[in-house]
Amino acid sequence: MTIIVGYPPNRKGKAALNLGALLSRSSGEDLVVCTVAPPPWLPGVVREDLTYEQQINAMIRDALEQARTELPSDVSATFTTVKARSTSVGLLDAAEEHKASLIVVGSSAAGLFGRIQLSSVADRLLHSSPIPVGLAPRGFRVGDTDKVDCVTVAYTGTEESDSLLRTASALVEQLGSKMRLASFAVQPAPPVTALFRAEEADLVAEWTESIKASARRVLGDSAEPDAGVVIGRGHDWETALNDIPWHPGDLLVIGSSESGPIARVFLGSRAAKIIRHAPVPVIVVPRDAEK
Repeated sequence: MTIIVGYPPNRKGKAALNLGALLSRSSGEDLVVCTVAPPPWLPGVVREDLTYEQQINAMIRDALEQARTELPSDVSATFTTVKARSTSVGLLDAAEEHKASLIVVGSSAAGLFGRIQLSSVADRLLHSSPIPVGLAPRGFRVGDTDKVDCVTVAYTGTEESDSLLRTASALVEQLGSKMRLASFAVQPAPPVTALFRAEEADLVAEWTESIKASARRVLGDSAEPDAGVVIGRGHDWETALNDIPWHPGDLLVIGSSESGPIARVFLGSRAAKIIRHAPVPVIVVPRDAEK
């Protein structure tokens, strides 16, 4: 299988390239760095059309050349160009051609450093991709020897998230990393928050055991997350995400909306909030990705 990294013609794709290298190094999967170019003009006699096409081709060559220099030295990759009417369509075409298991893209340049803000390309992929989509925070960096250390799965313990857990478990095995289960308690209303704090210890313990029991139901009686179960608590999603510890080499895996098309990612509102405040790379998984 293959990991596709979308590297934009404007050459601002180092974060996505770093995430692709991290995942390729950890999993052993092939890496394909893809830049999408607009399709050629229809044959004509207008000199300006030819000049424009030559400029586009030069820009694509420069982008791929820069990608080669930015890729960590211990990671090998194939570099390719796809002609398509849009970047998202081109990346999906490349994924199909190379039988990819994952598409990796970066954050919008307008986003906060160290956080993910969806670009138009990422947003389209998250509503149409039949395979998981990896999102790199703005400015994401890795060292030459870094690998994925821990995969945190945003797991609710419901039957609807069973497929996500099985997919994440397979990913953990492939990456050779630890697995941690995480759930989030966002309690914005003061009365509810006060009640939650008053019974915090008992509620967290009960919640943790419920998550573990659900995981054993899905993965087997002997299954136990290597890195345990964490409950992120806060008055908003940012506080809840920051309530649990994160380290270099961490990866967050979340599922797509339960109301979306079953064969596509389709980003729900809760997943969008988690992505926006996640301090680590995120992989968004379609509901039937385990197939």
